[in-house]
Amino acid sequence: MSAVPETEDYCAALVPFWHPLMTVEELGQGPRGCELLGRPLTVVRLAEGLACLDDVCRHLGASLSLGEVVGAGLRCRYHGWTYDRAGRCVDIPARRGVAIPREARVRSYPVTERYGLVWASLAEEPSSPIPEFPEHGDERYHLTPIRSYGEWRASAPRIVMGALDDTHFPWVHPGLLGDPAHPEPPDHEAFREGDYLVSRYSTLQPANETISGQETSGELETVTYTNWCTPTTIRLRKDGPAGTYAIYQGMCPVSAQRSLIFLQMARDFDRDPARDQAYLEFEDVIQAQDRPVIESQRPWLLPPLSARLSLYIRPADLPLIAFQRWLEELSVPQI
Repeated sequence: MSAVPETEDYCAALVPFWHPLMTVEELGQGPRGCELLGRPLTVVRLAEGLACLDDVCRHLGASLSLGEVVGAGLRCRYHGWTYDRAGRCVDIPARRGVAIPREARVRSYPVTERYGLVWASLAEEPSSPIPEFPEHGDERYHLTPIRSYGEWRASAPRIVMGALDDTHFPWVHPGLLGDPAHPEPPDHEAFREGDYLVSRYSTLQPANETISGQETSGELETVTYTNWCTPTTIRLRKDGPAGTYAIYQGMCPVSAQRSLIFLQMARDFDRDPARDQAYLEFEDVIQAQDRPVIESQRPWLLPPLSARLSLYIRPADLPLIAFQRWLEELSVPQI
């Protein structure tokens, strides 16, 4: 069954962007199969560098991700056809000594490593760079290991909006990120900055002992959030009494209804690596609380603002309104 037009348009709209496929650790040497915007891919390390190819042999359609690296190429497990980094077949064992047909090639895609992730784009020339994570490589910050949260049954923009939306904190994360006794929304700024939609606000949150696992005092502290969003990524920076805490979260849009989540944290305080586990476990709880809510949202893709199927209210939903307006400008489809 073919995809409905809205999902086809959704995938087409996200083609020009870079997307994280897997962690560098998950790839290893490869090959490793994956899926991006409904397209099966394989990623592998070859002598000339990282390669991302359609996961299908030009011969009889076997998956190249089942193959192995031989010399400078990726050899199909079925009949030994071997492909270079550009997707050209360079060896057909059953036809050695005879010219290889020009049609014996598969499509290759831009691919690179950054921030411990493998990124690819289905466009020959991506329209914007990989979203920045300036805390990565900044010696003032300590980084946690990268967390992979697997596949969620939700579109990538829905997951971004879930992180961007602060007014759910008291209800989905009570005692951790919010207080039901203080549900009033903060004053938001929301504006465009280069390749990002940015939101900024200050709010009351439970004090940091919630992460340490210590007995909570019930005290609230004022923290300031700044969020940099793309259609499929978000970087959250929280500045509070303890220091600066950043989360870099990238979604791989497997399809219109499925997304992978990769997340890494950075902090300029409490820098002992032995403390990482507490921060990771805290974020695991936050993700587990968010997941059933995000996956429950309908329709799968965001309804257009003009349809008023989502009844936004001001000022609480200002960042969400700004984000969705931007998606509409980018032609990310609405249903």
